[in-house]
Amino acid sequence: MMIANRYEPTGTTAAGGMGEIIECIDSHLQRRVIIKRLHAGIEERRLIDEQKALAKLRSKHVVQLYDILDLSDGPKRDKAIVIEFIEGVDLDVGSFKVGLEYLNVLWQIACGLRDIHQAGVIHRDIKPDNIRLDNEGVVKIIDFGLARSSDEAKTHSIIGTAIFMAPELWSDKTVSFDQSIDVYAFGVTCLALLSANVPTELAHRPPQAISLATLSASLVGLSSDLVVLIHACLATDPSKRPRMIDVQALLARQLLKNQHRALVVMNGQAHLLDRNNRKITLNAGAVGSLTIEYDGLDFNVSRSSGAIYLNNTPAQASDVVPGCCVITFGDGSNRRFVTFDVSHPEVMP
Repeated sequence: MMIANRYEPTGTTAAGGMGEIIECIDSHLQRRVIIKRLHAGIEERRLIDEQKALAKLRSKHVVQLYDILDLSDGPKRDKAIVIEFIEGVDLDVGSFKVGLEYLNVLWQIACGLRDIHQAGVIHRDIKPDNIRLDNEGVVKIIDFGLARSSDEAKTHSIIGTAIFMAPELWSDKTVSFDQSIDVYAFGVTCLALLSANVPTELAHRPPQAISLATLSASLVGLSSDLVVLIHACLATDPSKRPRMIDVQALLARQLLKNQHRALVVMNGQAHLLDRNNRKITLNAGAVGSLTIEYDGLDFNVSRSSGAIYLNNTPAQASDVVPGCCVITFGDGSNRRFVTFDVSHPEVMP
């Protein structure tokens, strides 16, 4: 039977904790969609909150809202939303190992949460079950049934999935919360994707602070920068958790490690710096010399002697050479100019 004179059920349905999922074909646009409606007795606000949250969002990494339906039959009210059909699989606990695939998935989750937060929304239920990987390898954050706008973020009941809930949510009083609860849940998700056995500190009610050493033992093989980042996400003090835009940026930086190339042109001769050729010394005789080394993330000055400038700023050891830079050797009328250009690879899902 056609729903709302437009959506034809395929026969595939599923039941969740709060509602029913009906797979349909949109007869107008000839595409698969999902209709989501609440079980009888479930507070309608859950669906309204999801609708309000998704209506604000346009992100490659967030499920899209297509339509809002009123399926009322007589006095009975029956609201539903139509959302994007995502062909793929939900992320599984313990299904990843530390490596590029794992980092890419974390980066995509962080991109989705960055977009959610920039839209003024708090998801409130970030966990592997609510993150889907489509057949193209693109991560989509789903299930906004607990979502709140940042300006109405209060709760008087403990709600969510226990292990992913931030410490401040464990209260028998009305508590205000902010986007940092999603940051905390992201940190737990980073661990849960690697193993079902998360550190015991996180299983307490409320969860306790976890030491950097303990966390490192659960993230063997991950760079120290990322271990410190995840440790910050799990801070018991919400104000000490990073913003998702910063989490996303650091993950992108790690994914691009050893992927940069710099072209240096001096005296008409081109030199390439990359993961295969990590060091170059530019010598201008009596004027001075400059040594640049690539550490996989940045091009750094390791030695500088004489009057040498990076974009008119005196070069010093440990300086990071800007991605688009003119290196000047000498002062006054006897200056020599060297161009330094870095290609900027992009992270792709």
